[in-house]
Parts: sequence; C-alpha cells; structure tokens
Amino acid sequence: MSRTSGELAHNRRMILAAGVIDATGMAACPGAVLVEGDQILAAGSPEQIGSVPSAELVQMPEMLLLPGLVNAHAHLDLSGDGVWPAAGNDFRGWVGQVRALRAAQTPALCKQAVQRGIELSLAGGTSCIGDIAGHSPMATAKALRESSLRGVSFQEVFGLGDRQNATVDRMRAMAEGGPLEAQGIRLGLSPHAPYSCGPAVFGAAAECGLPLTTHLAETPAEIELSVSGTGSLRDMLERDIGVWDTSVDVPHAHPIDALIGSLDRGQFLCAHLNWIEPRHVDMLAASDVRVVYCPRASAAFGHCPPMLPSHPWRRLHDAGVTVCLGTDSLLCLDTPDRLSVLDDMRLLFQRDGVDARLLLSMATTHGASALDLDHDLVRFGPGLAGVLACRAEGNTIDTLLADVLGRDDAPQWVVGGGAA
Repeated sequence: MSRTSGELAHNRRMILAAGVIDATGMAACPGAVLVEGDQILAAGSPEQIGSVPSAELVQMPEMLLLPGLVNAHAHLDLSGDGVWPAAGNDFRGWVGQVRALRAAQTPALCKQAVQRGIELSLAGGTSCIGDIAGHSPMATAKALRESSLRGVSFQEVFGLGDRQNATVDRMRAMAEGGPLEAQGIRLGLSPHAPYSCGPAVFGAAAECGLPLTTHLAETPAEIELSVSGTGSLRDMLERDIGVWDTSVDVPHAHPIDALIGSLDRGQFLCAHLNWIEPRHVDMLAASDVRVVYCPRASAAFGHCPPMLPSHPWRRLHDAGVTVCLGTDSLLCLDTPDRLSVLDDMRLLFQRDGVDARLLLSMATTHGASALDLDHDLVRFGPGLAGVLACRAEGNTIDTLLADVLGRDDAPQWVVGGGAA
C-alpha cells in the first residue's frame, strides 16, 4: 500500500504466532508478520522484525502462518448444490451422469456453481487457482476476475476427427482476441484429453502461446483406447456422445508417446498421470511438461494406489519434473465445506509419509511455477496474495508444520482471502 510521507500507519498490524514458514526457506518459531493493509512488510522471528510502536499487536500463539495455497487443477463449475454422482470405478457411467447434470444446468445455475466453487476455494485457503472452465467458460473467467483469486482460467475444448478443424479455429480466435489477462486471471486452453481431442487440436494449442493444460493418462480405459481403439471410452464416445466415427484416427500408442511432441512445445500442465510406464518418466523430465497430481481424486476413482504400488509423482519429482497439487472437482472430495489442496497435503502426509516441507512446496511454489505465476504471490513479502493461520502445536517449525498436516480442520485467513 502506498502512503504519503509522514502519514501515520493506522492499519499496521504485528501478528505474533507460534511460527511462520513459506517454501522459499523463510521459517521462524516463534514467528511474526508485520502487515500494512494487505501488504506484508516483514516476516520472520519477533527479534528480527523488532519493535514497531505504531502497529497493533495481534496474538496468535496457537497458529502457524503460511502463504495462501495454489490449487493447480480445479473444476469450479462442478460445485453446484444438490446431489452429484459419487466417483467410482465406472468412469463411463460417471461421465454420463455428469453430462446429464451439466446439460440441465442453465447459465444462471452454472454461475451459481462457479461462485460457490470460488467461495469454497477461499474457505480452503486457496489464493491461486488453475480452473478448467468447461461450462460457460467466458462467464467463469469473468467470475474469477471479480474474485480475489489469481491464476488461470483454462477454456476447455473438445474435437475429434473432422471436428478438429472447428476447434482449432475457435482456439486461434480466442488467442487473437482479448483481453487475455485481467485482474490477476489469465486465459488459457485445455484440450480436454487425448480421447476427446485429436492430434491437430493438441498441435494447434501448442502454437497458441497461451497457458495449457490437459487430462492425461487418467484411466486404464484411456490407454486401451489410444493403443487399440477399443473399450469403455470408445463405447462412450461412439454410443453415448456420438463423436466417434471413421474420421477418428487411433494412434496405436500410449497417449504420452502419441502426444509428447505437442506436450513439449506447448509446455503443458498435465493432470493426473495415474497410468504411465517407467520409461515415460525420463521422457517427461526431458520435456517442459509440468504435472498436477490430485491425490483425493485418484483415490476416489479407484486409481493408484491401491491399484498400482504407488502413484508415479515421486519418480517424476525426483527426475526434475515440476509436480504440484490439485483438488479436481468437489465431486471427488471428502470436504464439502471447502476446496483445498491442504487436504491433499494431509492425505499424502498421513497416508504416505511425504515430507511436510516438500508438500508445502508442492502446494505453493511448485503450483505457481506450473501456472507460470510470480513466486512473490506465495512467499512472504509485499507481493504475497494472502496469509493463512492454521492451528498447530509444537516447539519447532517442523513439529508445527507436521501438526497442521496431522489435523483435519480448515485454515483461516488473516490477510487477504476475505479476511476481516
């Protein structure tokens, strides 16, 4: 916040907490954050910041302060009220139910669903988002721009066989239109998946110069369709949706093998990657692909684990791939009151014993990198998008962070995100 020389800082606050930490190496226990309005002036230990007589003291001795989180893969338009189908092993049947519900969703109901998704994201401590706008996409982008969230609104597209040309024309028109960025939200493109978009769509998307994402290697059925042109997804596309015909080419290869050239050129953010082969790890590491893993969504659909020994995200991370976290949609989650990667961090910490500081990176700086956002949005400093307080017990920064990840309560905003 700018201020004229000599003006009194009536809205300065010194927040004293059990600890403060971000993923860039700043950590202190006990911790303090000096705030003016919604701008962070300093963060660290109380001794490092020193006395600030003009600041109001805010005591939060049972809280750990964190940056607002990055949810790199969400479907806010699937946040509507009512009974939505639960995820499960019948992916074709589930998609059919979701399509029927979306078909009945008027523009007004879609707007309500997106607004509810925004509110649930803020309730979960989300400051930055990568949203897949699959229904009324420009209206969804407008709603995001009217919120306090930052990030990317990926406009979802579909196109197989002879339908690819129309999709390519629409993508190019969007890339040449505007505004592509406003109020902290950029427009991006999301060719839905290899089974719903042909190679021409992926190739054209890679040349558009926009942020890109896609669902990739999500189910075994996707692999079967790509390799042999058979299975439940073929039945869904041909019989349920009516978009599979003789103009559709089967690549006869794993979808990663079929698309790696376009994925690399376009710097895609690839969601899920549940079903990849060991050789794909090096392929993806050699490219500029980023990966967003949605642990609770994978578990809800019966994807690995337990169907595979483990999800390949660890091997991808160890190979140098940027791996971040996403929630997918409210339909896959066990927290109806919020959309938050904090709960995905908790699942990986409690179920798999993942290092707490790595999880903090995946939920902040890795997510910012995956969405091509400024890291200042997720580290303590003047550009930070918001500060969260999470209840925690412990006498070191690591025991405090571990305690946060061992709980199941919601975070609260102390700066930004609609905080009072």
